[in-house]
Amino acid sequence: MADLHTLIRDQPEDVLELIAKSMDVRANEPAMRAICARYMGAIPRVNDLRVLEIGCGNGAATAHVLEYVEPRELVGVDPSEAFIRMARERYADRTGIRFEVGDAVDTGEPDASFDLVIAHTVFSHLPDPATALHEAYRVLKPGGRLVVFDGDYATNTVALFAGDPLQTAMEVALRNLAHDPYVMRRLSALAREVGFEVEPLDAHGYVQTTSPDYLLTLLARGVGAGANAGEMGQDLVEGFVSEALARVEAGTFYGAILFLSLGALKPA
Repeated sequence: MADLHTLIRDQPEDVLELIAKSMDVRANEPAMRAICARYMGAIPRVNDLRVLEIGCGNGAATAHVLEYVEPRELVGVDPSEAFIRMARERYADRTGIRFEVGDAVDTGEPDASFDLVIAHTVFSHLPDPATALHEAYRVLKPGGRLVVFDGDYATNTVALFAGDPLQTAMEVALRNLAHDPYVMRRLSALAREVGFEVEPLDAHGYVQTTSPDYLLTLLARGVGAGANAGEMGQDLVEGFVSEALARVEAGTFYGAILFLSLGALKPA
């Protein structure tokens, strides 16, 4: 099933605004900030670092790249003209930053022109990850680095017990919001086939209980998309959302995602 992000060019303005809000919520959560500090902070620095951010969205994650990677120049590409407009407005007062319409398989950037290509929660939405890896290889300088961060979304859970009906809402969200929940499990092998020297995967646990703002938006957007796809009626959508909110209020909510990061080098 093609998820909303795969068809991002075709989404109406109200859907894009919801996705952008979710990007901001996730980027600002302390748990995600700590994960970004860990995996981005481990990226080796080079002088005059030029970075290409694939799937930059509205620029929410770009703030972490600027903070933890500290590039001299950053180019962000995204297939959504609306997101590119948002990103340009967000960083209008910053120099050394450029945002262009483009996607993971056709960035529009020159050969061997970047020291680092970074993709933050992008590959799970790609129908053709192998071609995206080839494109990253093309635009990287010899010795350049690719860093991919994404969820191993098949691990997503909000269940408190076997058969928990709220887990059905998470399954609906995954069907409609992620093209390939398993892609990070195959990415090392795919990257080696392209020619990258691949480093071991690193795991980043993400658990939310008392303030699960991002997971609440994920569930709400997911069941809403499920309703639009004809999977359920509005009463069930509202029931799932109400149950999640009631668990937060009662202090019983639990949600977890396993994120993975992969580093790979283009041989010098």
